[in-house]
Order: sequence, then structure tokens, then C-alpha cells
Amino acid sequence: MPTPTKDVIVVNMKKYIWGGIVVVIIIIIGVYAVTRKPVQAGGYNLGVIAILSGDYAVVGENIRNGVILADEQYNQAHPDAKVNVTIEDDGFNAGTGVSAYQKLVNVDHIDALINVSTPTIDAIYTSVVANGMPVIQGGEQGRAPSDDNVFGLLPDSVSSEHDYGVYMREKGVKEMAIVYSNLDAMVRFVAAFKSGFQGSTTDVVINQDQTDYRTQAAKLAGLNPSTIGFFMVPAQGAQFINELNKVDKNKPQIFFDANFQSGFSDYQRILGNTNVLNGAIVGTLDSGVSDAFKQAYKARFGSDPGFMADLGYDGFNLLASTHSADKATWVQNIKDSDYTGVSGTIKFTSTGNRQPKTKMMTVQGGQLVDLK
Repeated sequence: MPTPTKDVIVVNMKKYIWGGIVVVIIIIIGVYAVTRKPVQAGGYNLGVIAILSGDYAVVGENIRNGVILADEQYNQAHPDAKVNVTIEDDGFNAGTGVSAYQKLVNVDHIDALINVSTPTIDAIYTSVVANGMPVIQGGEQGRAPSDDNVFGLLPDSVSSEHDYGVYMREKGVKEMAIVYSNLDAMVRFVAAFKSGFQGSTTDVVINQDQTDYRTQAAKLAGLNPSTIGFFMVPAQGAQFINELNKVDKNKPQIFFDANFQSGFSDYQRILGNTNVLNGAIVGTLDSGVSDAFKQAYKARFGSDPGFMADLGYDGFNLLASTHSADKATWVQNIKDSDYTGVSGTIKFTSTGNRQPKTKMMTVQGGQLVDLK
């Protein structure tokens, strides 16, 4: 058998190398084809970053279920233009939220986003604005909203906080202590409340990572305030009240803003008996939920829709009803929309805030009920 010449060896090596490159290219294309979700004409990829663990997990689960129900209904009605939904958990943590967002953009190639938590939208804000995709936001933004591609589906909390302050002033309250979590959004809420209240306040600030509230609780009890307002992450608020009840026997009038409404289950879990809050005044965001949605939700998940489940449902359908393959057109369609969803009318201000309707409630028999 003849020995191959040097030229033949080189040619064979070239064939081998080029063949290897072709194989690698094929593998890369195959991996991309598996990773990239196929989008049918008229369909798109939707990412959801929910709070499925940690603080506000119940709210995140409610919104996720609302999205799932809307997605199933929509895809059944539009089999030739389906929406691919990928859901990630941020645990109410900015770092986890950034990782979830990067995965949704770079791996799942989403065309639009529904985000829930304040920490995550604050952390990814610059990136989502640069991307230009439409973003439906559940919780309040820490920064002041502006004319961009982020739309707050929860009615404008800042305007509502001002209304709560006006209500307390009109009740004849002239001074009160205010306890709030040291978060950008909470600071804005307190400022808006004070602008409506216009009375004298003593502030007690709780750090975000704080877990021992004995010092602040004792200080607050020593002030003997007649009225205390709470603007807090629910788990912190409930734990602070536990400490306050140990040292304060004066039973001041308690006021909560809408964070109490969204985190009521945390207060129930931590306090054990929410009857200790009977008589508290709660400022809420009024959103009537349609009976048809309640029935469909219960049929799908076996329970009544929880707080903000309707917003997950409406967020999905708002994106679907305004969809355009061009991101800028899609965003403009949302700005121009006057959409009637299961949570009521959805219309945005020039800064992407949903126009609010506030409602005052109270705790009675350990439950949140209408204030008469």
C-alpha cells in the first residue's frame, strides 16, 4: 500500500477541518433552533417575571395564574397566532430579577414583558427602555414614571396616597406618627400622603434588611401617638406591629396604605389573629372584578381570584389586543388604548400610569371590609 504524499495529507486534513467546522455550525444551528421558541405569524414570545417566593409571593402567584388563564383562552381562540409564555421567579429580589430578565431576553427571545415587583423593574429599567419592548408593570416603580415603554397596570399609587392623606385630614387628624420601609417607592408614597395630609408627622424609618424592630417599637410607644400610619412591606409591617403590641397598650388609631391590601395574607400569617387590627383604616385601590372572570378563574384553579389576578389576565390581553410586530408601534398602541378589561377601564396617563380610583376600607372581625 503506497504511503500518502505530504500534499495528500494536507488536503485530507483540510477536508477534516472543514468538515469539523460544518459539524460545529450544524450543532450551533440545532441548539439555537431548540432554544429559540418558534413564533407563528401574528404570534409572539411573552416573558413574565413574577414573585413566586418570598415577600408578596401570594400576589405573584395570583398574577401568574391570571396570565396562564388568559394565555390558554387566547391560544385556543387563535391557534394560528399563538403566544409563547415563559414565567420566571424573582423572589422579590433585584439580583434574581436581573438574571431572570437576561434569560428571558437572551435565551427565550421575548418580544414583550409582564413584570411584577418594584425591585426588579428598578434594576432592569435602563435595559428595558433601551430595548424598547412593551413592558406591563404590576407593582409600583421606585423611580418617578416617565413617558416610555413601561406601563403601570396597578392604578397610580402616588395619586391614591395623596387621596389617603386628604381623607385623614378631613377626618380631623392633625398629627400622626408614620412608619415606613426605606425603599424608594415607599418614600414616594409617604411624600404623596403628606402632601394630602398637610399635618404634623413623626417619621420612623425601617431599613429594608432589618429584622429586629424592638428599639423603634419602644421609641414609637414612648411618643404615645394617637394615630399611626404604616407604609411598609407586609412582612415587615406585621412583625413591627407584633413588637409594638408588646409595649404599647394605648390602642392608637391605625392607618395602612394599599400595601396592606396586597399583603393581607402576610398579616394573617404573621399576626395569627388579625382581630388585633380591628378598627384600622385602610386606603385601597378600587377595582371591581367581573363575574365572568371570577367563574372562569375558579373553574381553572379551583379558588376565587386573589388580589391582582385580574391584572395578570388584563395585562396579557392588553398586549394581545394592541400587538404589532414593530415594537414602537406596539408601545404607541398601548399609549392610545382605552381598554375595558375584567378589572375595569384601562387608560394611561402621559407617563404610563393607569388612572386610579381610591377606596377607604377597614378591618372588622379580622377581615378587610368596606368602610361605611
